[in-house]
Amino acid sequence: MKRILPTRSDASGETPGEVETSPLVVSNSNRWSRIMLGFEGVEPDAWCELNFKLEWHPQESSRAVHDFAVVGVDFLTEDGSSIDFAYVPGLTRTQIDPHSWYVSGPEYSDQGGSVCTVSLGFFIPSPTRSLSVSIRSWRNSHPFTIRDQQLLQKLPPESAAEADRKELDWAKAVSAVRPLNARRTWLAFNAEPIWMSFAVLPATKLVIRGQIINEAPGQEGALARIVYRNARGEVLPSPYPETEEASSIGSFIGIPVHRQARRFTLDLAPPPQAASVDIGFQTRHDHASMELITPLEVSLDDDLMLEAISGDDLPDAETFLRHLLGRLNPEANETQPASVRLRELADLKSLASLSTFHDEIKALQRGAKPDFSEGSLTLAGFPAWPVPEQPQWTEDPFKSPAWRLEFQSLAWLPGLAGDERTDGVKQAIDLAVSWSRANPWGAPKDPISAHPRALAVRAETFLRLLSLSARSRKSAAAPEFLTLLAEAIRHAFALAQILGQNIFSHSPVHLHLACALLALARCLPRVPLAPYWTSLALTHVTDGFDRFLDENGVFTEQSFDTQLEIVSLGLILTHQLESRSDAQGLRDKLIDRLRKCLRNMVAVTAPSGSLPPFGDVPHSFHHASWLRRLLSRYGTNLLTDPDLARELSYPTGTKVFSSQHAGLVAARRYDHTTRWGYFSATLNGRHHEHGHHDCTSFVYSSGGAPWIIDPRGSHLHETGAARQYLVSSRAHNIALPDEREQLAGIGWIEAQEELEGASVFVVGSNVHGPTYTHRRIFLSLNSLDGIAVIDHFASQPRAIAFEGFLHFDTNIIAAIANTQMGVAYRKSDKLRIVPYTLLGQYNGMSIENGRNDRPSRIQGFVARPSGGLQPANAIRYRFSGHEAVCGGVVLALNSSSATILSQLLESDHVRNILARPSMRQ
Repeated sequence: MKRILPTRSDASGETPGEVETSPLVVSNSNRWSRIMLGFEGVEPDAWCELNFKLEWHPQESSRAVHDFAVVGVDFLTEDGSSIDFAYVPGLTRTQIDPHSWYVSGPEYSDQGGSVCTVSLGFFIPSPTRSLSVSIRSWRNSHPFTIRDQQLLQKLPPESAAEADRKELDWAKAVSAVRPLNARRTWLAFNAEPIWMSFAVLPATKLVIRGQIINEAPGQEGALARIVYRNARGEVLPSPYPETEEASSIGSFIGIPVHRQARRFTLDLAPPPQAASVDIGFQTRHDHASMELITPLEVSLDDDLMLEAISGDDLPDAETFLRHLLGRLNPEANETQPASVRLRELADLKSLASLSTFHDEIKALQRGAKPDFSEGSLTLAGFPAWPVPEQPQWTEDPFKSPAWRLEFQSLAWLPGLAGDERTDGVKQAIDLAVSWSRANPWGAPKDPISAHPRALAVRAETFLRLLSLSARSRKSAAAPEFLTLLAEAIRHAFALAQILGQNIFSHSPVHLHLACALLALARCLPRVPLAPYWTSLALTHVTDGFDRFLDENGVFTEQSFDTQLEIVSLGLILTHQLESRSDAQGLRDKLIDRLRKCLRNMVAVTAPSGSLPPFGDVPHSFHHASWLRRLLSRYGTNLLTDPDLARELSYPTGTKVFSSQHAGLVAARRYDHTTRWGYFSATLNGRHHEHGHHDCTSFVYSSGGAPWIIDPRGSHLHETGAARQYLVSSRAHNIALPDEREQLAGIGWIEAQEELEGASVFVVGSNVHGPTYTHRRIFLSLNSLDGIAVIDHFASQPRAIAFEGFLHFDTNIIAAIANTQMGVAYRKSDKLRIVPYTLLGQYNGMSIENGRNDRPSRIQGFVARPSGGLQPANAIRYRFSGHEAVCGGVVLALNSSSATILSQLLESDHVRNILARPSMRQ
């Protein structure tokens, strides 16, 4: 164990002082009051736990907020340079601090008194050598005090000899459990340049910001070679404005790199006739090697920023468009009516051949079921709601963020066109114009309409309505057409700025924004910025898929539901890029990766048609139907893959699936009857703000019905205490040592064996922090009439205890039969729950149902399909010991299965598996 104590830093975090041991006070100057700490000598490419004690004021009123305070982390190189990681597992990329983690209020603490221990885990990517940590005031009403700050890291074995003594191939073990890579999209370069291209506008600067990492700093520096091309792709002769010239490489801009991390800005001034620019990053000398952090920040002149064009007057959409034309062409012929010049921006042919993404995604997810029918709207799984003739655009009939998000996205408007009861097209356009006039930019009626997902979908909605209008000369000549056109262009500006600033670079939202911008650019080719939007969108689509999906088809996303959404976006994208010769490389790469990940998805789909419910998962989709529609519309070319075709045949019998890279172990029993069985467990932990603390959690179905379930829940449906419960460890089927919540981390497969009539999986994890060694053992019968779940925890010499959780479906009755048996009933079926002790002692079990006396004790709930919590039974079982404890439960549908599992657990072979030393991460 490595224990690092902090040093106090100045306000900038750059001047460390003596080791900090005294209590520190953070006032309630929300967001602006903070203390700064430095942690020197950290181990890179390793997980850590940062913990401290927090004492709140007796009169604190913000007791139930989830963002009471915030911890900010900045990663520094050996020479103190700050590194611009786009993503760090366990933390969230933010604007004030580079990466953050929220501290919940006092009501979420179950430690008693006015002091609690705050613990967070995160990965420390290389080349980090020290951390600058801030603890910042956020929503607290009174000052709070922190003390006993420390950072802990578990070190690998000291030598290969030690690894051999423990019968571990340590290098292989580390390679097998490589965590989410914060450097995944960094580009290495040397004297051979790496090139990227962007479209440019005449007389408009293109600003590129980024960072170069040079782990062996010297005086050589780097340079960016610059090549401008005209609209035909021909190279324009140099020299170019604001560049240097060398005979061997042409025009370039020098980038001095004297420190290990160097930020740079390229202000590119395109020459006349330039339509695009190629930028090649390279080192000055052959022996040098550096890395470029991507994605780069890309923007146009400040004069073409959305805020500058809009000004302070909150203009309507048409006024915004007139302002834009004035900036793009200040010498335009003013004798021509403004409306004529504005309409010239619309290409009716391109609009008529519309290709968008989000309506296709929705059709894949939900089939042909319409949102709008007989004057009523059905969104987000809620009951039908009658649409008023003149909405106020603040409607929230079901008190649901998910419903509001879909309502404000306006994706339901094109559905009115098929309503035979009304002039659907006219009604849809009138409602879209009503929304535009009610929501001036920067002052929305409902703040959720500014959500980036709503922004992306609404942008495509305006395109679809423009396409409907373009089919009729009368509609295309109407004043409303200009409003739709102006809103589509204004939304494109917003999407381009969000993408260019990398605000959501590790979120699926990033891909949604990029795809929407690509659709806008394709359908609005007469807008002078369309080529720039295209180049920006393709850059971020490429980066986004590289970040989420590696060359083996392995995802960095925890939720299988979100994975399928990303796959769907990818396949739609490959379909739309078929005719683009400049995107064939991206298309071929995507198809190969998507084919591989689809094999895993089909393999782990339960006989019920659902993907494993780990991570953030809504209730509203049937994944097997979604997959079927996706492959029939966009994936027929993938069916030539024999491995995918084999999985799609869904053979009968028992199938076992395990993949370290996919982050899952699973087994199913399927034989064309209703008595199927299914088991799966996740190896993934919470790595981003919408993840769940569910590493090593499992679900179990037998007899054709689910028994042990995941409470599920989506960040679009639940808020407040309900949301915090559903993402917490205790809402999942895991084990917690000493009442500690899981931290961010990973799980890995230590062993897997096929026994006679059963399979055994030994899963290790580091999500309980470096002070614990944890293994979870799953023993699954091939018939899936029973499974055993055993946990082993070890720590330093002291008392240790853990409790495990089992969450049941809402139609299951759970009971405690006696001290050695729990029972769950579903109709005529009965599931036996028998404790099993290997080391230490069993301390009993209890049932929770609908407990909500305080946020930290909420238990016995599952998420409702349309949001909120629904009471259900949950069983807690407990074990204790000294220094180490090992025990769990046997779950069996009949007495013979319980006997077989007990005999297997008692066998020498299984005992030897359980006795093997654990890998340490």
